[in-house]
Amino acid sequence: MTRYAQSYSLIAAALLAACGSGRPAPVSKFSAVRMQDPTELDTENGLVALSLSDACLSISLASAPPAGSEPLTDPTLLDPTLGAPLIDPMACGALSNGMSPNLLGIKGLNPNSLNDDHFRKWFAADPREANLLMKYLVKCSLPLGLGMEFEYGGISYTWAGLLGLAPHWAAGEPIPENEQQLVSACLGAHANRYGAHVPISLLGQTADNTPLAVSDQELSDYPVTEGCFFGNLFNKDGVFSANDRPLALAGDQSSVRACAMPDRTGSGASSMCSPIKYAGNCRDLCQPDPTNLYYLNCTMNGKTYRSLSTRIRQSAEYTCGDGICQVTESCGTGSSWNDCGLDCGPCN
Repeated sequence: MTRYAQSYSLIAAALLAACGSGRPAPVSKFSAVRMQDPTELDTENGLVALSLSDACLSISLASAPPAGSEPLTDPTLLDPTLGAPLIDPMACGALSNGMSPNLLGIKGLNPNSLNDDHFRKWFAADPREANLLMKYLVKCSLPLGLGMEFEYGGISYTWAGLLGLAPHWAAGEPIPENEQQLVSACLGAHANRYGAHVPISLLGQTADNTPLAVSDQELSDYPVTEGCFFGNLFNKDGVFSANDRPLALAGDQSSVRACAMPDRTGSGASSMCSPIKYAGNCRDLCQPDPTNLYYLNCTMNGKTYRSLSTRIRQSAEYTCGDGICQVTESCGTGSSWNDCGLDCGPCN
């Protein structure tokens, strides 16, 4: 385990810091309308969807790497230390880039587990996605000040811990069910439909029932209660989201944090972030903590899971007519979020 001297903020809002590129946003064909530049949302392949396929933990990315960006590794996907192609099309389901929980379950989430040939083969199948998943696994599982390092293809990867939701797993033991649920909830809470890194406040308790640190200032900075996340990605239950917003979004409103809402597109999916499954309202499914700041656990299909809750800034929500064609909005002739001619102009 690597111990870091860096000072990471204890405020959960720092989990996903949004920072602009400093470049001007592109102008749409619709004159006098400013298009939101995705780089303003720090869209560095944000974690979008999580799923289990053939008992494997996997992720989907919002988009391909930005144009002009350098690949994270050699396109041959060879590990020179093993001397042969490592892509195993039968591992964890064809092309799923899945990581079987057993890959890290036997030795725990510690440096020894990363030296295993099976882990290296999994990582080699798609280093970009694997790096992203490990970033969030470590951030959710290990505590502040600890992290993990891994070298592959001449590139060193560093993953920093923050929340410490899986102490037994971090100690080199198989991950117990309560930690499986908390890590799953944490990954679900970090999913984003648009691949955007949006600041959030994450509330809940660790596996030993210690509340995550939160200050009055953080609660003030993140006033909108957004949702709750729960489930188990390690045993095929999947991950669920539920809504905790005080008011539903109006027809002209949209949110860059959409995963705690039911589908609004008419696609027939359960949630706005399929395959995350929308379960309903947090207050109907979950038990609040004594302070009513967050939910301790939620019940779905007769099973109770440990849960985590999220709060967001008001600025994460947009209104058609604000003069900017947001990434959440679509062209058209109307004034609704998915037919926003006011901001995005007519469709060509």
